[in-house]
Amino acid sequence: MGRRGTTRRRALIAAGAAVTAGLWTAGCSSDDGGSGRSASAADRAAREEARLRARSSAVSAALLGRYDAVLAAHPSLGPRLFPLRAAVAAHTAALAEDGTRRAASPTPGTEAAAPPAASTAAAPGPSRTPVPEDPGAALAELAAAARRAADAHTAALPDAPPEYARLLASVAAAAAAHAYLLTARA
Repeated sequence: MGRRGTTRRRALIAAGAAVTAGLWTAGCSSDDGGSGRSASAADRAAREEARLRARSSAVSAALLGRYDAVLAAHPSLGPRLFPLRAAVAAHTAALAEDGTRRAASPTPGTEAAAPPAASTAAAPGPSRTPVPEDPGAALAELAAAARRAADAHTAALPDAPPEYARLLASVAAAAAAHAYLLTARA
């Protein structure tokens, strides 16, 4: 004796066929009104991502500036700070990239052998926080700046598209690790 009526299997097959037919019909429609809206939504999303990239890059650039200021004030900290500074420089470049082109950045570790080039960013200006005279206090202040950068990158995660969110999360984790390394006893 066979079953009569609708079985679960037949209902699922019928529902799948209806959904497939609906998707096929929707994909074949020639409604041009929707394409203009999706293009403007894509433009808005691209502009928002560009603003997010600029903010995130600025946060990392500010941290890089703090590294340069501490190194200028306390050159003896160079061996400890050069590798961390090189990583922050790479993070700053990666956060600024738009994904369509790769910026020529030094291989991580190549900057670690030499101090950063002298620039106006290396010396704290009147609007910058002065570097403490005590090297330990300077490291503590730099660790606090790294924590603030990690917090800023973490706060930006909900607004970031998936690929950029992964990069932000990685950079935030690295900044948190830098904060730890800067406060750990040498």
